[in-house]
Amino acid sequence: MKLDNILINGPKEAKNILLFAHGAGAFMDSVFMNSIVKGLNKNGIITIRFEFPYMAKRRIGKNTFPDKIIDLCVFYKNLYFQVKKKYPNKNIWLGGKSMGGRVSTIVSRTIDVNGVIAFGYPFHPINKIDKLRLESLQLSGPPILIIQGTRDKFGSIYEVKQYKIHKNNTVFWIEDGDHSYKTLKKSKFSSEESLAKAYNQASLFIKNNKTEFIIS
Repeated sequence: MKLDNILINGPKEAKNILLFAHGAGAFMDSVFMNSIVKGLNKNGIITIRFEFPYMAKRRIGKNTFPDKIIDLCVFYKNLYFQVKKKYPNKNIWLGGKSMGGRVSTIVSRTIDVNGVIAFGYPFHPINKIDKLRLESLQLSGPPILIIQGTRDKFGSIYEVKQYKIHKNNTVFWIEDGDHSYKTLKKSKFSSEESLAKAYNQASLFIKNNKTEFIIS
C-alpha cells in the first residue's frame, strides 16, 4: 500500500509519532480529531491520521458500512510498517478514537510499538453491555492508556470499574464526559477543558513512557 490519503501534523523534529485512527462514523478531520491533534502537536508530538478504506469511500459519496475488524487491523498494521520505514528514527505509538482505538489495541499485540492510546474505548455497543470487547485489553503487551468519559455510553465509569484488564493498562477518567468528552452544562469542567485534559494526558503518557514492547 502507498502512504497516501493521510494527514501529517506536528513539529518535524519531534521524536514521537502517534498514528491516530478515526472512529466508526466520523472522518479523520472531524472536530474531535482536529482538536486532539492540535493539542498533541502543541505538546511536541507528530500525528499521522488516515482513513480506513470504507471511510475513504464515504468521502467520495459512497455510503458503506465499516470494514470487518480483521480487515481494519490488517490495514492499520500495513500502514504502521509504511510509517516505520519512512521514519526509522522516530518512536511510533498507536492510537485512535473509539473503533480506531480498539483496532489499535488489537494490532499492538503483534508488532513492536511503544504503547497505545484509546480515546473513548468502545467496551461494548450502546445498550448491549453483555457484548464486551475486552480481549485485547486483558493480554500482555505494550502499555495502553484509555481516556474515557465517565458518562460514556460505550462504557461508563460504573461499568468499566467492574472489568478486569491487564496491569499494564490504565484508564484515565474525564469527569462528566461522554464518548467525545462533551460535558453537561452543570459540570465543573467545560467540554473544551475536558478535551485539553485528554490530549495533555496522552502527551504525558507518550513522553514519560520509555518502555518498548518487543515481540518474541
